[in-house]
Amino acid sequence: MAGPPRPTARRATSVDRPDSRVASVDISRLTPEQLHTLERPGAIDPRLRSTDRTFQRWASTPGSGALLPQLARVCMTGSPAAVRAPALSDREADLVDEAVRTADPPEQRFVVAWYRSGATVTEIAQLLRMRRRQSVYDERRMVLSYFRGRLQGLGLRLPVWTAEQ
Repeated sequence: MAGPPRPTARRATSVDRPDSRVASVDISRLTPEQLHTLERPGAIDPRLRSTDRTFQRWASTPGSGALLPQLARVCMTGSPAAVRAPALSDREADLVDEAVRTADPPEQRFVVAWYRSGATVTEIAQLLRMRRRQSVYDERRMVLSYFRGRLQGLGLRLPVWTAEQ
């Protein structure tokens, strides 16, 4: 039965749903200092700092090798940030190991290269076949966003940054 078109109710789409795992930030409410922090080359988005810190702590946690043998190693020199970072609890370390072990291969390679290899940014760029150093920093932002969702999905609680901080 053909007839005049009937308007239907607007349905929510994936574009309409905000991502509850990442805090939304109203750029107009940020101070000039906060904007400068976000715009600095190689700077990490404040919303991803807790994920970065979790990986720094993971890198300073001695692994047993049970989940991913190539990740079990003792780092004698380590990065200065990783050396200062307190080790994760066994439960947290197991969750991070699980997230890394089950991650897509490009993200897995990046996290191991950035946090556990001690390689420079130039060496990481060569390892990942990137032509520019800045591409490594761009990739880092995407990988940290990816793992923020994975870690929260596995039940690891990460602090949330708000514009007031």
